[in-house]
Amino acid sequence: MEQELFIVKKEDKNKLLAKLLAEYRGAVLIFSRTKHGARKICNAVRDMGHRVAEIHSNRSLGQRREALDGFKSGRYRVLVATDIASRGIDVVGIEVVINYDLPDNPGDYVHRIGRTGRAGAPGRAISFATPDQKSAVHDIEKLLRTAIAISKHPEFSEEKFIEYKTTPRHFSHKRFGQSFSRPSYGGRGRFFRK
Repeated sequence: MEQELFIVKKEDKNKLLAKLLAEYRGAVLIFSRTKHGARKICNAVRDMGHRVAEIHSNRSLGQRREALDGFKSGRYRVLVATDIASRGIDVVGIEVVINYDLPDNPGDYVHRIGRTGRAGAPGRAISFATPDQKSAVHDIEKLLRTAIAISKHPEFSEEKFIEYKTTPRHFSHKRFGQSFSRPSYGGRGRFFRK
């Protein structure tokens, strides 16, 4: 299983997706974090000229079944799915899984990429991360116990993760200008005095 990561601005995701769909000509499974996002991605992919279907919780069981059967048979080359709706997608021959949005839960990443490279076939997982998602990528890499290679597309400017500077915070229970000693209320609190 080959994994790669593109650091890409949110507004450039569709352009990068178009380039990748032109490069990979086999079956492609795209994951969105939300059902609204899945709908938007599906429309964008359709506008790019690809046969595409979507699976998410706003689709009826019949619509989901038709989409999955169409993807399995090759009627749809691209399937867009959310994590919840993707459970049970068992399709042999998926060339690439694209994580258009990183999952909220790092464990879902493992489930997503496990949809490619089945039955001994080579598989590829490509993830899009925005510059502010360094922490999410780190959590996924920690779970995988390996780093995901960062790739650059020659037609896009090179993006990097935003480095947030953090300073240690020291918390105390005293207010500004107040000494640390607390008044004693006899163990029962001031509101229980008689």
